[in-house]
Amino acid sequence: MALTRTETADVAQRLLGRWPDQTRNDKIHRYVKGDHDLPFAPKNAKAHYLWMLRKSRTNWCRLLVQLMAQNLFVDGYRATDPSATAGDSAGWRHWTGNRMARRQAAVHRAALKYGTAFVTVLPGDPGPVIKGHSPQNMSAFYADPDDEWPVYALLKSRSYSPSGPQTLYRLYDDQAVYFLAPDRDGALSYVEHREHGVGVCPVIRFVDEDDLDGHTPGVVEPILDIQDRVNFQTFLLMAASQSGAHRQRWAAGLELDDGEEPPIGPDRLLHSDSPETRFGTFDASPLSGYVEVLEQVLRHLAAITQTPPHTLLASLTNLAADALDAAEDGLQRRVGERRTSYGESWEQVLRLCCLLAGDLTGWQDTTAQVRWRNTQSRSLAAVVDAWGKAVTMLGVPPQSTWERLPGVTDTDVQRWAAMPSSADGHTLLADVLGRATFPD
Repeated sequence: MALTRTETADVAQRLLGRWPDQTRNDKIHRYVKGDHDLPFAPKNAKAHYLWMLRKSRTNWCRLLVQLMAQNLFVDGYRATDPSATAGDSAGWRHWTGNRMARRQAAVHRAALKYGTAFVTVLPGDPGPVIKGHSPQNMSAFYADPDDEWPVYALLKSRSYSPSGPQTLYRLYDDQAVYFLAPDRDGALSYVEHREHGVGVCPVIRFVDEDDLDGHTPGVVEPILDIQDRVNFQTFLLMAASQSGAHRQRWAAGLELDDGEEPPIGPDRLLHSDSPETRFGTFDASPLSGYVEVLEQVLRHLAAITQTPPHTLLASLTNLAADALDAAEDGLQRRVGERRTSYGESWEQVLRLCCLLAGDLTGWQDTTAQVRWRNTQSRSLAAVVDAWGKAVTMLGVPPQSTWERLPGVTDTDVQRWAAMPSSADGHTLLADVLGRATFPD
């Protein structure tokens, strides 16, 4: 039964009072955009000093989010029914109908950035509508942290009208979506509601890392201090490059007019008529120490984030395939943990799509699984050789190995299965002899 107008406003106002503090998320959003806190500057710092501070910011946070997101791509959905053709399940049709091949990356990036993200599934035309939401704009409230579905969820959005921008809210429960807007006093007031009749609150939470304390830091928060250290070391390198990377000339006893600059340049020769004038140069400051410290900070970043060192340091030189696999092993384990967590959430999304479409079989299929694209850097020849041996030596069905090939989707597997099998030599010979004996 849907909430009344008074209940809707009261529940929404209470949930708004429990809205999570967004200070953390705002800082993470700034850092991923590249708007980092500047290294310390003296109070009376000059313009060129502040310019170097701003230019010393190098955005490693965005790189790490991209690196993880590029290894997370859902390529298929496997229902429990063994007779179901690859890519032909009802849940997968809802996925492709919502163009989730493109839109899934936004959900993954939000979960990686903040530690959580949300997806709503609501009735639509011609089928269920899947939408992702950032935790900056949505919060879900659970009766128990282990519950599959929240009791309520609150979504915040911005609307623009002739009177100016306005913040609007949507309240989700197991019966309807309620629309609210702040009145003149700032309190939320009921506008309308639309029943969805799902029976559960149609909001699914994506969790990046989870523990029994409910701590989900995401990819960015643990490296904020390291990002500041990288920026500071980059600033020191730039400052040393400006002031000491080249030889500084000096002259003592050189007579110059007021305001005149010394005539120094690559095609100039300094001279003086005074025998008291002395010339000299300061030695250049070596920059190798600054570079080594910066590289050491990046190695710390690689170790903490399980990122292959050659990805951050660009030091890939003549590495064998086994060495590359070993270097990327930590990253693949980290990606595998996200695939398990995000995969459960996507399966929950597709099951809810089936329920909205009236497919009770798909809704009750709790063992169906999404299939992730293989993004490991292995050559096609090596993969084909390995699975070819599995077919010939272990008796693995040949068609079951198609989906193991890099870049092959469930749609490709379905199309290949529908193609006629090529005839062998005996069949072709019999066909030729048959046509020669009984010509048309």
